[in-house]
Amino acid sequence: MTRANVCYPRPAMKTTWMSGAGNLIVMVDGFAETLPAEPARFAREACACAAPNGQRPDGVILVKRPRSGGDCVMEIYNADGSRPETCGNGLRCVAKLVFDRGHVAKSPFVIETDAGPVTASIEAAEHGVARATIAMGTPRILARGERLHVLGAEHAAVLVDVGNPHCVLFVDDERTAPVAVLGPALEKHARFPRGTNVEFLALRREGAFLRVWERGVGETQACGTGACAAAFAAVDAGRARWPVRLCVPGGELVIDADGRGGVTLEGPVEELVERANATRGA
Repeated sequence: MTRANVCYPRPAMKTTWMSGAGNLIVMVDGFAETLPAEPARFAREACACAAPNGQRPDGVILVKRPRSGGDCVMEIYNADGSRPETCGNGLRCVAKLVFDRGHVAKSPFVIETDAGPVTASIEAAEHGVARATIAMGTPRILARGERLHVLGAEHAAVLVDVGNPHCVLFVDDERTAPVAVLGPALEKHARFPRGTNVEFLALRREGAFLRVWERGVGETQACGTGACAAAFAAVDAGRARWPVRLCVPGGELVIDADGRGGVTLEGPVEELVERANATRGA
């Protein structure tokens, strides 16, 4: 058997694969399962496994019992085993998992993250939560018109902090933007000692379109915090108004002002498959 068929040695542990607007994430329900002892290693191995459509997960989320007054904890690992501070699409996946499984019985409720507590609200459907809205806090513009030299050219960017770092580029057409070349070069630019996420935002008459090179992952079908950063940069520059509907490769995300200086992220979430894996050291 290949590694894609058998991901981990024994003993068995259930994981749930979920999608937030195409952002594929492997979820481990710490309310019901023993969590992996080496989560970074577990994430690298889990994200080396492909879904039936050939897509590989962008990361792993460990859902834990609350520890600081919230209703649950999100602990996230990128595909390379690194630890981002937060993940907007991942938060929606957490919201669906804990509500559908009865770990949380109210809405809204609070999810604890490395970037601080966030509030989640859900829209329940016949077969469980179909959409969720996350209060993403207040983005901060760190720099407007930042000049970044890379690959023999200079690029103007807006740097935004959404609890994690983002580098937003306004482009004419996201479809032809050199995401796979410029994304990794900017991710590891000297300006960003801890790396950064890179957004390629196109604002056309027919709408707003976004592709994201995610730190520690690569290009992804959707990035919730990246969508918030891009929308905030566009509104700040006077090029968009709230709410901002962003078309990403995996679907549509809606970013809106919360009336208190912060933003909310709303979008679809679905459970794809539950599977029994095995994990080293669980």
